[in-house]
Amino acid sequence: MVLFTQQRAYRADAESARDAGASQEAPKGSGEASPSPSATETVEEAPADPVEAATAAAQGVVNGSEDAVINVLGDSTSNTSSEWVYRWAAELGAEASVSVHTWNPESGTWFPETRDFGEGERTITIWNASASEGNPGFPLELEGMIEPEADLTILNYGHWGAPEAVASSLDELLGSLDAGGEGAAPVVLTAQNPALPTWIGYADTNRDAMRAAAEERQLPVIDVFAAFEEAGDWESLLVDEVNPNDAGQQLWADTVTAFFAA
Repeated sequence: MVLFTQQRAYRADAESARDAGASQEAPKGSGEASPSPSATETVEEAPADPVEAATAAAQGVVNGSEDAVINVLGDSTSNTSSEWVYRWAAELGAEASVSVHTWNPESGTWFPETRDFGEGERTITIWNASASEGNPGFPLELEGMIEPEADLTILNYGHWGAPEAVASSLDELLGSLDAGGEGAAPVVLTAQNPALPTWIGYADTNRDAMRAAAEERQLPVIDVFAAFEEAGDWESLLVDEVNPNDAGQQLWADTVTAFFAA
């Protein structure tokens, strides 16, 4: 009788201890116990699309608060003061002090005078190394065209040059800029405006080469070609077989502005 009483007491004590432990793990009304930190899964954000990331980096250079240096390497669609580079600079001058250096093809160096826009506290310096009949081989052959301290480089080629030479020199130029490389300054390519069928400069083939190079290196493209086509009668935007007139240059500048503002 005494043994039975002791066993019943032992069972009661064990049940009480078990109930006390359970109440500590899951208090009444708390639902299921929370998982331990080691059991919690960490959700990582998916990496950004490389082209979107490169576009955002380029936009950050143009729209940021820090001073910026921009290198434009291009042809006859961007080498004079009435063309899109200077129109774009004037628009940037609404919020910054913008100075444009212009390449002098006769001397193979820069004109001493700059074209200046705006009076903002932030400074944007544009080195416009565009030249008549320019192609991607020009900066590789002419010393000083590539600004080594550039925070952003825009390549504006396609109307001039034999396709084979353009494709190979473009690849070499992009390699020299480490375009798309980790930690490198952003590089943006241009898909230039359409040309008349009588133009012999291989505009369509070279434009395809620019797009292909951008796709291979996952670089953004300013699609001026699409902007002209969407405008409707794009032939009315040309002054000759290939070069945009005043309205065409303004559309080009607006397209560049929209790209960097997006």
